[in-house]
Amino acid sequence: MLIHINKKYVSLISIIIVGVIIFAVVRWNDYREKDLVEVLDAEQIVEIHYTDRDKENLDVPFNSQLNDQESIDELIGFLSQYRVKKEGGRDFETEYPEEQFSFEVFYDDERITISSLIERDVLLFEMDQYNIVNGPVDYARLLEFMDRQN
Repeated sequence: MLIHINKKYVSLISIIIVGVIIFAVVRWNDYREKDLVEVLDAEQIVEIHYTDRDKENLDVPFNSQLNDQESIDELIGFLSQYRVKKEGGRDFETEYPEEQFSFEVFYDDERITISSLIERDVLLFEMDQYNIVNGPVDYARLLEFMDRQN
């Protein structure tokens, strides 16, 4: 009877240890430094809606869009130079409101996305906030890209 009880405890402790290890690995992967395009899951993007501040209708949250693969690839290529590190949930106060790129991405698997934002060295994506480690983002180049899309 004593040996049988000990086997149950050993099994339970083993399951708990494996669970803790899996949790630690998942958390480490979530908070490690990564490429921005990895966070965005860029290979799956089929359309990007964004706010172009130069357009007249600023009441519409996203007044421009990219839906041709060449333009999407060009934007992803630009963003691929940046690395990010997750900071946790959104706890963001704007410091550079004139240097914001507001966008929504749409994926080929039709997953739901929410409004996201890049401002200098911060990425707000889905419900998370990331620091852009090798920022700030070259906003002038981003504006040039948006101008060429019009």
